[in-house]
Amino acid sequence: MLQQEFEERTGLKLSVEGYAEVEECYMNTDLDKDAFCKLWIENPTALKEIERKTVSVRELYEERKCLSNFLIDQAEKWSASDLREKAISMIGECEYLRRKIAKGYNLWEADKELLLDILKK
Repeated sequence: MLQQEFEERTGLKLSVEGYAEVEECYMNTDLDKDAFCKLWIENPTALKEIERKTVSVRELYEERKCLSNFLIDQAEKWSASDLREKAISMIGECEYLRRKIAKGYNLWEADKELLLDILKK
């Protein structure tokens, strides 16, 4: 959202520095412009909480992505079916297979069976 859009929606006039805080908060949430501006005016505490939680969820999502990739790598390295199962439980069967294929790993027999089951659906 541009500073002019924010000012039109809220009726506030901000300095460039003041708008920088608004922009950072806006980019840290998944709210549309109108909802964001309404909360900025009516309930800034709730908006800050939404921002904090959105950032936290994004960080957790990234951490989960890294962990599932690590599990896939370790399962491949050690032929560990328990790590494979944990990766599948975290990201789902299709995403597990997609990532494994993207990494250039060979499919295990269990992976091939899983893929055949998915293709039958």
